[in-house]
Amino acid sequence: MRTGGAAPKPSLLIVDDDEALRERLVSAFEARGYEARGACDGIEAIQLARQESPELCVVDLRMPGSSGLDLVRDLREIDPATRVVVLTGYGSIATALEAVRLGAVHYLTKPADVDDLLLAFARADAPATPMPPE
Repeated sequence: MRTGGAAPKPSLLIVDDDEALRERLVSAFEARGYEARGACDGIEAIQLARQESPELCVVDLRMPGSSGLDLVRDLREIDPATRVVVLTGYGSIATALEAVRLGAVHYLTKPADVDDLLLAFARADAPATPMPPE
C-alpha cells in the first residue's frame, strides 16, 4: 500500500501484432510506472480486458483477424471509461474519423513512441479551448 508520493499510474494495454514493437512499448510504459500488458490480437485483448479492464489502451489498426476499429468498439462496450488511442502505419482521414466515432480518443500514425502516446492521451484529457470572441 502506498503512503504518499505520486498517485499510481493508470493500467494500460498495448494491442499490436508486431511483437517487437509491442514488447518495447510495454517495457517503456512499465519503466514510467504504468501497469502495462500486451496482446497480439483482438481476441487476446478482449480476454485481458474482460479479466481486468485497462484504463488506457493502444490499438493497432491492422492486425490478423478483426480490425483495430472493431476492437475499439468492443473495448468500449466492455468498459466505456477505457480511453483508446489507435496506432497505425496506414493512416487516412476516413479511418481516423471512424476510430473517433467508435470511441477512440486519438489516432496516431507509426512510427510513434511512448512520448507520442502519452501526449495523445493527455490531449484527450485536456479541456477544450474556447474560441476567442470575434
